[in-house]
Amino acid sequence: METFKTEKSEKKEEPVQKKKFLNLLDEDEVEIKRLDSEDIEESVAVMRKCSFDVTDKEVGSIVAYEKSFGATVNRMIIGVGLAWPAYFDPKTKTLTSATPNCLYLEDPAVLLAYEGRGVRRILVKERENEARNLGYKYAVAYLSEDLPKGEVTDYIREGGSALERLYLTENYEFAKTERGILAFKKLD
Repeated sequence: METFKTEKSEKKEEPVQKKKFLNLLDEDEVEIKRLDSEDIEESVAVMRKCSFDVTDKEVGSIVAYEKSFGATVNRMIIGVGLAWPAYFDPKTKTLTSATPNCLYLEDPAVLLAYEGRGVRRILVKERENEARNLGYKYAVAYLSEDLPKGEVTDYIREGGSALERLYLTENYEFAKTERGILAFKKLD
């Protein structure tokens, strides 16, 4: 019986090249602009992509206050921060229609491709600055309708949403109200 010698062929493994991904914001700078009537349609589209149930009319009535801002990249709106004047009673932790002393901050809407890049923080800070420039004493926002058991700050630290933690890091205080968790910040 014949035997054949087999040679093992050695394959040289070529080094795996890692793909380099560029952070979109490395090249594209985020700019902030005050929203106006020409931005309503695009703002609504961004908000709907972020699961906000809004209409052009609703957004238009808020934009008319001239206190809302959009984050743009290459002139395309990628984030929306609506805001309007209100009255905040710090004793009762309620909002009313008395003479405005605060700016109410609607949850910022940011397109998924730009998540985690600080766009929400930029929109919160821009609206806070607007409130300061108007002489308002507070910035306020409702964060959640669900009321946690125990201390709100502990709840947010341990399991709050990214937006709730953002308000925590920006030195907002929190109160349980009939409408849910209210975040408020006294402005200097």
